[in-house]
Amino acid sequence: MLKYMENLYEVSVKRKNACSTKNNVMYVKWAFPIARGGLNPTYSDKINKTTLKNILTETQDYRTALLSSVENLHKKYPTELRFVEKAIVYGLEQKTPFATTKRLTFQTVKTKDDLRLWGRIASKIYDSWDTDSIYESFKTDLGKKYATYFIFYKGKTPVGVSQVIRGGGYSAVYWIGVIEKHRKQGFGREITAQTLNHEITNKRTKFLLTASKLGLIIYKKLGFKPMETIYEYELKKHL
Repeated sequence: MLKYMENLYEVSVKRKNACSTKNNVMYVKWAFPIARGGLNPTYSDKINKTTLKNILTETQDYRTALLSSVENLHKKYPTELRFVEKAIVYGLEQKTPFATTKRLTFQTVKTKDDLRLWGRIASKIYDSWDTDSIYESFKTDLGKKYATYFIFYKGKTPVGVSQVIRGGGYSAVYWIGVIEKHRKQGFGREITAQTLNHEITNKRTKFLLTASKLGLIIYKKLGFKPMETIYEYELKKHL
């Protein structure tokens, strides 16, 4: 259960304060403070009272979510958890690059200034985030082989972003987005295809993503298939 998720995120051990193991259960966390509006996701394939207590104890300064393949977990632990939403993880194996229109070019993020620009663009796409939150959340990724951030341009105008996190034999694709005024022009597919092509040309052929309704049409056309349903729970209290 969720073993591929654990494999994927074992790379996060390299990130300071990003990963812990308690009672033979590994869970990965990103420390996004409540004040910044962030969410601290926790992955685990074994959920019990002791695990929940450890999570609550270690994250008492943060708003925390638990992601699991177990449906109705909140009914088992009604005082600790409330159900938030569910998402479907999609997978793809692709060995040849996708055809693209070449209407967009991309820049990979290499410096702090690049990451701040990536954050400014991403905050326009995902309005629940601000530039500072994004920068603080991802600055430890700079220069690391497991993560790459892309900024996409039409001419000299930035239109969208994407992110790839690698581990466990997979490239997980996140933060695919287009600024609202540039939508409905096929740029979402273009960004997705170019992001995947970057990985394919570097001999990475297995992909994961969690699709929103907006992006799902694109991903299905590219060949992504559902792998697992993930249920998100919010922890009700802190110890």
